[in-house]
Amino acid sequence: MAESFTNKIVRAAGIVSTTDAGASIGAGASAITSIQTADLNVGDLVVNQHFRSGAKIHSITNSTSVLVDRSSTNTSAATNQIVKFLGVTTAFTSAAATKSILIGGTFSNLTQNDINVYVEVVDQSLATGPIGVSSVQLASDIPIPSGSSFVISEAGKTVLEANDQVTVYCDTESAVDVTLAILSGVS
Repeated sequence: MAESFTNKIVRAAGIVSTTDAGASIGAGASAITSIQTADLNVGDLVVNQHFRSGAKIHSITNSTSVLVDRSSTNTSAATNQIVKFLGVTTAFTSAAATKSILIGGTFSNLTQNDINVYVEVVDQSLATGPIGVSSVQLASDIPIPSGSSFVISEAGKTVLEANDQVTVYCDTESAVDVTLAILSGVS
Protein backbone atom coordinates (compact mmCIF):
# COMPACT_ATOMS: atom_id res chain seq x y z
CA MET A 1 0.00 0.00 0.00
CA ALA A 2 1.37 3.41 -0.93
CA GLU A 3 1.70 6.07 1.72
CA SER A 4 -0.89 8.83 1.60
CA PHE A 5 -1.85 11.87 3.63
CA THR A 6 -5.48 12.19 4.67
CA ASN A 7 -7.64 14.23 6.98
CA LYS A 8 -10.10 12.30 9.12
CA ILE A 9 -13.06 14.41 10.16
CA VAL A 10 -15.68 13.75 12.83
CA ARG A 11 -18.52 16.24 13.21
CA ALA A 12 -20.14 17.03 16.55
CA ALA A 13 -18.39 14.42 18.70
CA GLY A 14 -19.32 14.07 22.34
CA ILE A 15 -21.54 11.56 24.09
CA VAL A 16 -22.56 12.23 27.67
CA SER A 17 -24.17 9.08 29.00
CA THR A 18 -25.23 10.54 32.32
CA THR A 19 -24.36 12.82 35.20
CA ASP A 20 -25.20 11.43 38.59
CA ALA A 21 -25.22 13.69 41.66
CA GLY A 22 -25.89 11.06 44.32
CA ALA A 23 -22.98 8.68 43.73
CA SER A 24 -21.05 6.97 46.51
CA ILE A 25 -17.35 6.13 46.18
CA GLY A 26 -15.51 4.13 48.83
CA ALA A 27 -11.98 4.97 49.94
CA GLY A 28 -9.51 3.52 47.44
CA ALA A 29 -12.39 1.62 45.83
CA SER A 30 -13.13 0.69 42.24
CA ALA A 31 -16.93 0.68 42.71
CA ILE A 32 -19.30 3.58 42.15
CA THR A 33 -22.69 2.95 43.76
CA SER A 34 -26.05 4.70 44.20
CA ILE A 35 -26.25 5.65 40.51
CA GLN A 36 -28.51 4.86 37.56
CA THR A 37 -26.79 2.55 35.07
CA ALA A 38 -29.48 2.28 32.37
CA ASP A 39 -27.61 4.42 29.79
CA LEU A 40 -24.07 3.40 30.72
CA ASN A 41 -21.71 1.16 28.74
CA VAL A 42 -18.51 -0.71 29.51
CA GLY A 43 -15.71 1.58 28.34
CA ASP A 44 -17.44 4.87 29.24
CA LEU A 45 -14.99 7.39 30.69
CA VAL A 46 -15.49 8.31 34.36
CA VAL A 47 -15.09 12.01 35.21
CA ASN A 48 -14.90 12.69 38.95
CA GLN A 49 -12.25 14.24 41.20
CA HIS A 50 -11.70 10.89 42.97
CA PHE A 51 -10.57 9.01 39.84
CA ARG A 52 -7.48 9.73 37.77
CA SER A 53 -8.17 10.75 34.22
CA GLY A 54 -8.64 7.80 31.88
CA ALA A 55 -10.63 5.69 34.36
CA LYS A 56 -13.32 3.69 32.58
CA ILE A 57 -16.26 1.51 33.43
CA HIS A 58 -14.97 -2.08 33.66
CA SER A 59 -18.34 -3.71 34.32
CA ILE A 60 -21.90 -2.81 35.18
CA THR A 61 -22.72 -4.88 38.24
CA ASN A 62 -26.42 -4.03 38.59
CA SER A 63 -28.91 -1.20 38.03
CA THR A 64 -27.24 1.02 40.66
CA SER A 65 -23.48 0.32 40.52
CA VAL A 66 -20.46 -0.06 38.27
CA LEU A 67 -16.86 -1.22 38.65
CA VAL A 68 -14.10 1.03 37.32
CA ASP A 69 -10.71 -0.10 35.96
CA ARG A 70 -8.80 2.10 38.45
CA SER A 71 -9.12 2.58 42.18
CA SER A 72 -10.34 5.90 43.54
CA THR A 73 -7.84 8.30 45.08
CA ASN A 74 -9.99 9.39 48.01
CA THR A 75 -8.85 8.36 51.52
CA SER A 76 -12.34 8.31 53.05
CA ALA A 77 -15.75 7.36 51.70
CA ALA A 78 -17.41 10.05 49.59
CA THR A 79 -21.18 10.34 49.13
CA ASN A 80 -23.42 12.61 47.06
CA GLN A 81 -20.72 12.83 44.40
CA ILE A 82 -21.22 14.26 40.92
CA VAL A 83 -19.93 11.72 38.38
CA LYS A 84 -20.07 12.21 34.62
CA PHE A 85 -19.91 9.21 32.33
CA LEU A 86 -18.73 10.01 28.80
CA GLY A 87 -19.27 7.79 25.78
CA VAL A 88 -16.52 7.24 23.23
CA THR A 89 -16.32 8.53 19.66
CA THR A 90 -13.81 6.72 17.42
CA ALA A 91 -12.16 9.38 15.27
CA PHE A 92 -9.75 7.11 13.38
CA THR A 93 -8.89 3.41 13.04
CA SER A 94 -5.64 2.40 11.36
CA ALA A 95 -6.15 -0.12 8.55
CA ALA A 96 -5.36 -3.80 9.12
CA ALA A 97 -1.86 -5.00 8.18
CA THR A 98 -0.45 -1.48 7.96
CA LYS A 99 0.67 1.41 10.14
CA SER A 100 -0.38 5.03 10.24
CA ILE A 101 1.09 8.13 11.81
CA LEU A 102 -1.01 10.73 13.61
CA ILE A 103 0.69 13.95 12.58
CA GLY A 104 -1.61 16.41 14.32
CA GLY A 105 -5.17 17.27 15.09
CA THR A 106 -7.58 20.12 15.79
CA PHE A 107 -10.53 19.96 18.20
CA SER A 108 -12.97 22.85 17.79
CA ASN A 109 -15.57 23.88 20.36
CA LEU A 110 -19.00 24.15 18.70
CA THR A 111 -20.82 25.55 21.73
CA GLN A 112 -21.30 28.86 23.52
CA ASN A 113 -19.75 27.36 26.69
CA ASP A 114 -16.37 25.97 27.70
CA ILE A 115 -15.91 22.22 27.14
CA ASN A 116 -13.30 19.62 28.10
CA VAL A 117 -11.97 16.95 25.75
CA TYR A 118 -10.03 13.74 26.26
CA VAL A 119 -8.09 12.14 23.39
CA GLU A 120 -6.64 8.66 23.65
CA VAL A 121 -4.76 6.09 21.62
CA VAL A 122 -6.12 2.54 21.82
CA ASP A 123 -3.51 -0.14 21.09
CA GLN A 124 -5.52 -3.16 19.93
CA SER A 125 -2.47 -5.46 19.83
CA LEU A 126 -1.81 -5.27 23.58
CA ALA A 127 -5.31 -6.13 24.86
CA THR A 128 -4.08 -6.02 28.45
CA GLY A 129 -6.62 -3.64 29.95
CA PRO A 130 -9.58 -4.83 32.00
CA ILE A 131 -11.98 -4.04 29.16
CA GLY A 132 -9.97 -5.94 26.55
CA VAL A 133 -7.77 -3.17 25.14
CA SER A 134 -4.89 -1.02 26.26
CA SER A 135 -5.39 2.71 25.98
CA VAL A 136 -3.52 5.81 27.08
CA GLN A 137 -4.52 9.44 27.22
CA LEU A 138 -2.88 11.52 24.51
CA ALA A 139 -4.56 14.66 25.87
CA SER A 140 -6.49 14.64 29.13
CA ASP A 141 -9.16 17.00 30.45
CA ILE A 142 -8.20 19.73 27.99
CA PRO A 143 -10.35 22.86 28.41
CA ILE A 144 -11.48 24.47 25.17
CA PRO A 145 -13.12 27.89 25.66
CA SER A 146 -16.12 28.94 23.59
CA GLY A 147 -15.03 30.02 20.11
CA SER A 148 -11.65 28.29 20.44
CA SER A 149 -9.89 25.09 19.49
CA PHE A 150 -7.16 22.79 20.82
CA VAL A 151 -4.36 21.63 18.52
CA ILE A 152 -2.27 18.50 18.96
CA SER A 153 1.21 19.60 17.99
CA GLU A 154 2.79 18.45 14.77
CA ALA A 155 6.09 18.15 16.68
CA GLY A 156 5.04 14.97 18.50
CA LYS A 157 3.86 12.35 16.03
CA THR A 158 2.17 9.12 17.19
CA VAL A 159 2.63 5.79 15.40
CA LEU A 160 -0.54 3.72 15.11
CA GLU A 161 -0.20 0.03 14.34
CA ALA A 162 -2.79 -2.06 12.51
CA ASN A 163 -6.28 -1.56 13.95
CA ASP A 164 -5.13 1.00 16.56
CA GLN A 165 -7.58 3.82 17.18
CA VAL A 166 -7.69 7.47 18.11
CA THR A 167 -10.76 8.04 20.29
CA VAL A 168 -12.34 11.20 21.66
CA TYR A 169 -14.46 11.90 24.72
CA CYS A 170 -16.11 15.26 25.40
CA ASP A 171 -17.93 16.38 28.56
CA THR A 172 -20.66 18.07 26.51
CA GLU A 173 -23.03 16.37 24.05
CA SER A 174 -22.16 16.88 20.34
CA ALA A 175 -19.81 19.74 21.22
CA VAL A 176 -16.55 19.21 19.33
CA ASP A 177 -15.48 18.90 15.71
CA VAL A 178 -12.36 16.74 15.22
CA THR A 179 -9.90 16.96 12.32
CA LEU A 180 -6.93 14.59 12.34
CA ALA A 181 -3.98 14.73 9.93
CA ILE A 182 -2.93 11.14 9.21
CA LEU A 183 -0.16 9.55 7.15
CA SER A 184 -1.54 6.13 6.18
CA GLY A 185 0.04 3.06 4.61
CA VAL A 186 3.36 3.30 6.45
CA SER A 187 5.49 0.15 6.50
